[in-house]
Order: sequence, then structure tokens, then C-alpha cells
Amino acid sequence: MALLDDLRVVEAALLAPNMLGMHLADLGADVVKVEAPGAGDYTRSVGAARQGGLSFLHLRWNRGKRSVVIDLRTPEGADVFRDLVLSADVVIEGMRAGALERRGLGYDALRALKPSIVFCSLSGLGQTGPYRNLPTHGVAYDAYAGHAPPETTDDGFVTIPRRYYDIGTQAGGLYAAIGVLAAVIHARATGEGTYLDVAQADAAVSWNATKLDPLLSAAPPIGAGGPDLQESVRYQYYATSDDRTILFAASERHFFQNFCDAVGRDDLISESDAEFGEHGRGDVVLRRKLTELFKTRTQAEWVALFIEADVPGAPVNAVHELIDDPQFLDRAQFVEHEHPEAGPLRMLATPIHTGEPPLQVGPAPANGEHTDEVLAEIGYDTGRIATLREQGVVA
Repeated sequence: MALLDDLRVVEAALLAPNMLGMHLADLGADVVKVEAPGAGDYTRSVGAARQGGLSFLHLRWNRGKRSVVIDLRTPEGADVFRDLVLSADVVIEGMRAGALERRGLGYDALRALKPSIVFCSLSGLGQTGPYRNLPTHGVAYDAYAGHAPPETTDDGFVTIPRRYYDIGTQAGGLYAAIGVLAAVIHARATGEGTYLDVAQADAAVSWNATKLDPLLSAAPPIGAGGPDLQESVRYQYYATSDDRTILFAASERHFFQNFCDAVGRDDLISESDAEFGEHGRGDVVLRRKLTELFKTRTQAEWVALFIEADVPGAPVNAVHELIDDPQFLDRAQFVEHEHPEAGPLRMLATPIHTGEPPLQVGPAPANGEHTDEVLAEIGYDTGRIATLREQGVVA
């Protein structure tokens, strides 16, 4: 039995907010994705990486879900949505602020039908504030939160930074999933639903707390970009003999002693070293000695020495190198299935380990692929479904 086997979710979402439903589906929830007539969720056509004409964002974010097409602009479509909600535990609104409210399907209206419903609005900038109605996409949240400061090209153009990690969209789905599961526990204990307002921009801000908290507490500034490790020596990258890179992180005195003992280099130790947080910042002489030393072994040999001698560090991988890393090969979990359009797919599964193999969820659905199936489950007979289809309410 999957962890969320008895959880039903109704999702109305586009683009990155789809990740909330993905996290729940990966753990076994029945996620019913409500899409508009026509093209439906245009995540299918967004992004450069594609297979069989479909975006990998869609193939990943919408996997394991069932799709129904309902025209929520019609009163009849809104009624069908309400019937779906009566069978569900959670509603996900992954669109611009107030999208379902404008159709008479907001939290207050749905709570009147089902008091225990958990309603999560996952949006770019949240349901309140002066930016509430500002249209946004992925980079916007990290730009707002200070994760993506501008760079300048050789031609003098101001540009999005080259190294950009899309924190807000990823973290938004994770925080929303935590909130939804907490609210479901509360609803099952009390019978009371909850409204959750999660913004991807807020999530990006929360991942900058290490830099923000000192500012908020009026502590001495540590620089606009936070701690700069480029001048560090004992917490630094070093090239290895096989043209790879290793992270050396022996900033505690006892770990550095372990390292020096293991390589027979007590001459590297200074009596003035601090016990904790000793990065050796600016010690160019020591950095040159360590540079020479780390070039004498391969990355894998250094990792083995670190493990044996109890020295902090890690291999430094490019993405194409990561897929051959022994730790990745041991720990990574995969979803594998045959998609009717994209063909055979192997994608990363949830990183949550339960001691059992990861749930092998189904492929991302076609728009409306499960309309008849889902409506039949909530009591619609074939005649009623056919009538709604003739009226253009469902598809």
C-alpha cells in the first residue's frame, strides 16, 4: 500500500505548480487533473527538452495523474467540479491568484459543500500584497528573492545570471506539499478544512534565510552576497590527478588533523588554527601545498581516503558525471514507464526512501484521457456523461 493510497486530490494547475500534485502522486495519491477544453495544460509544450513532441516538464510534473476536461467557464462545468470535490480530500489551485474564486469555486464556497476540504493555492506571488496580480514565470521568484543577481555580458547587456538554479519553483511545490499533508492530518483529526496560501516567491525568500536573518536582526553585515568561499583554503575545491575535482571541507581542527595524519603531512598544521570554522582564508602558501597534494590522487581515491580517515568532503560532479557516481547509482530512485507518445521513459522518482521500491506511477496523461473513468467513479452514468460531452461541458 502506497503512503497516500487513500488520498484523493483535485488539481487545477498550470506549469510549475504542477509539482505539488506530482509530489503527492509519487507517494500514491490519486491526483485528478482538471484541464480546460482544447490544449489543456500548456506545460506539454514548454521547455527545450522534449520526447515525442512532449516537454519533459509535463512528462515529469504530470506523471501519475489522471486528466479530465471540464469547462469551468460554464455553470454546468462548475457543478461537475463541485461533485469532484465532494469525493476529494484536497483541492490544488495552481494558477494566478483567485482563479477558482472568480468561477465561484473558491475555498469558502467549497468548504460550504465539504467542511473538511483542504484547499491549497500555489501561485507565483501569493494571494495578497501589491504584487498579487503581477504575471510571473520561473526566474521571477529567484530574482525577487535575491538568488539571481544580474550579470553583464561581454557586449555590455545586463543579463540573467549564467548559473541559475530555479529555486522558487522547486521549493514552492515542496512547501505546499508539507502544508497540504499537515492540513490533511488536521482535517482527519478534527473534520475541519484549511486554506493554504503558498507563493513560489515566498519559498525562494525562505531559502535565503541564512543571509536575511542577520539583516533582519540588525547584525553586522557579512557582505551583499553572504560568505565568500573563494578565498577559503581548508574549505575549497581542488583538482585531482584524473582531471576531476574534489571538495575538501576539513574546516574543524580535528578533521584537518585526521587528514594530515592520513597523508603524512603534519607540516601543514598550524598551532594557531581555530577548532571550528577554520577555513584558512587567504593562506596562499597552504593553498599551493594542498593544490600540489590533491593532484597526486584521483577523485575516487580521495573520496576513499576521506571515508577511511574521517575527513569531510565530496566529489564535485557535472550532471553528466553524476549519473555514473557510485553514490547516485546506489541511492537514486527511478520511475520507468512506456508513454504512448514519448515512448519508454526513465526519470528520477521521489528522493524519499521508505525501504520499499518507489511507486511506479503511470505516465503523464493526455488532455481528458480519464474523463469518463473519473466521472463514472463519482456516480455519473454514461447517458449523463454523453449529454455533458454534447454540450461541450466535458471532453
